Amino acid sequence: MDRPNEGGAKGMAVTYEVVTQVVEVEEVPEKMPESPWHNKNVEAVKELLDEVTSRIQGAVVFRDIYFQHGDRRYAPDLAVVLQGSPPIEKLGMIYKVPEDGPAPDVIVEVAVSAKALGEALGEKSEFYGEMGVREFLVVQALPGKPVRFWFCQLAKGERPSQVQEAQLESLGVTFRAEGTTIKAFDKEGKEILPPKLQVLMLREDLRRVSEQLAQALEQLAQERAKREELERRVAELERKLQQGDKI
Repeated sequence: MDRPNEGGAKGMAVTYEVVTQVVEVEEVPEKMPESPWHNKNVEAVKELLDEVTSRIQGAVVFRDIYFQHGDRRYAPDLAVVLQGSPPIEKLGMIYKVPEDGPAPDVIVEVAVSAKALGEALGEKSEFYGEMGVREFLVVQALPGKPVRFWFCQLAKGERPSQVQEAQLESLGVTFRAEGTTIKAFDKEGKEILPPKLQVLMLREDLRRVSEQLAQALEQLAQERAKREELERRVAELERKLQQGDKI
């Protein structure tokens, strides 16, 4: 017979089942921290790529995600997948080619040191070519020196070579360097501006138009005052003439 507990309820035998599940976690190599100069240049290029790809449905720009092909992986500064990219919310830190999706159409590496430049032009270029990347751009942005470009179409078996400008056919855009500034132009030669610069330019246009409007309103007020003064004088003269006629 069950013995009542202190609360008056009967004692109950409870059995707990412990389930242990082993989850395999893939180790991801830790990336070295970026220098402010490197981050600044990568962001400058990313803003341009974001603006270009905003006009291409399905295009995705990745930053600092590992691309794995076979047993090797690298995390390029920037990678563009035009079509077929998996939803970013379903990706972790590793994008496997071709299991997760197609190889990037464009990869951009920003080299701010001689060592980084050598790695980009050597082992990374070789790996990206094997992975199936179409176009590869290396932005040489050494501190205190003008920006230089190294570019090739890996899909055609080319190796990176120094160029004055880089024509990315897959994106329909041309990159040019002016001093330490990186610019992009569309097929018609029109400069592609990042959103932040577009906002600044629109604000400047708004300021200029506002000044012109204020000047126009001030001039209108002056003209109105002159008209009112002339009307007053005309009325006064007419009044005097009327008084003279009466005399």
